[in-house]
Amino acid sequence: MRNYLKTQQNQFGQMTGSSLEENVTAFTVQGDISGRYVRLVDVAHGITDQAAGQLWEAVSTEPDERCWTYLPYSAPQSQQSLKDSLQNLFGFKDSSHFLIEVAGEVQGWVALLNPRLAHGAVEIGNVYFSHKMKQSRVATETIFLLLQQCLNNGFRRVEWKCDDCNEPSKTAALRFGFQYEGLFRQDRIIKGRNRNTVWFSMIDDEWPELAHAYQQWLSPENFDQRGVQKQRLSELTSRLG
Repeated sequence: MRNYLKTQQNQFGQMTGSSLEENVTAFTVQGDISGRYVRLVDVAHGITDQAAGQLWEAVSTEPDERCWTYLPYSAPQSQQSLKDSLQNLFGFKDSSHFLIEVAGEVQGWVALLNPRLAHGAVEIGNVYFSHKMKQSRVATETIFLLLQQCLNNGFRRVEWKCDDCNEPSKTAALRFGFQYEGLFRQDRIIKGRNRNTVWFSMIDDEWPELAHAYQQWLSPENFDQRGVQKQRLSELTSRLG
């Protein structure tokens, strides 16, 4: 039985969740994180003009503005406004933002939001995978590195939330191994529109098997000479549970 399903009875005959064997000790994820294909650069260290320029080149060459539809802000209108927004963490209080660097070029950003350290919970969000990195090993390794940092360092739960209309994000959550938890109706108003929010999560008990699946998928042996995957990540994660 998964630990989250375990219960116990108290002195009043009431059922409660099981007691934790030790106190939760989760720490904010900080600093640069390096993988095989990508490096996540902590924005807290500052944003160089070179990094801002590379990121603006990616943003300004998007084929259209569809990637901004479900984010709470519109497309940046200049390199300086983009840099300012990143330095201000796009208004996400207490968040940790990372630039996504591929072969020395910054191609996107991602964040850890709403850390609840006493409960060991955090959310992956404010994801901008530019047209240069979508549906690539880079995007998948970015999520893997964040999950690895969180779930190996005291967090019990990592969340993924998105607009219920955002089909690509929902598909990605399941592919990455998150479990669907439910629909929060009329959760918020974004750009004058109603937003129903879908919640997904991954918990620490699930991580060892999922980590192995990620490592299998990210292995160079899983790709042919043209870089085409031999086995899908969803095939590996769907077998778990």
